[in-house]
Amino acid sequence: MIQNRIKHMRLLSFISLFIICATFVYSCNSTSNSPIVIENAWIREAPPNASAMAGYLKINNTSDKHIILHSATSPAFKAIEFHRSVEKDGVYRMIPHLHLHIAANSTFELKPGDYHLMLFNPVERLQDGDSVTLALKFSDEHIVETTMPVKKAQY
Repeated sequence: MIQNRIKHMRLLSFISLFIICATFVYSCNSTSNSPIVIENAWIREAPPNASAMAGYLKINNTSDKHIILHSATSPAFKAIEFHRSVEKDGVYRMIPHLHLHIAANSTFELKPGDYHLMLFNPVERLQDGDSVTLALKFSDEHIVETTMPVKKAQY
């Protein structure tokens, strides 16, 4: 009888410790306190064997502070960069950017023909209907994850 009580108490202690640890890990990784809201995230479908794809989204900064987007990562791509398409004398060029600045209480849109994500070397072929997870790291140390569906381009 006493041995059963000891086993029961050990089990309850283990479960309690697990719940405390899980709560701590969740609160450290949670984006619920983030002032950043991601909307309309999507990736343009590319031809088979393409070495790069383009991604688009809206970043809403709901805080009263300027925030910088430092990096983007995804297990679906070997590298992700920020680029902007710029037209000069009828010729479009892509200008790489190390960071993106999102003003306080504003929306920054990555869209076709302007700022966008360059998603390099997909791990596998991605087609219309697939989706990938993207993690965005901001200067306020928040990491915001979003799901990006792959869609056919609409011209």
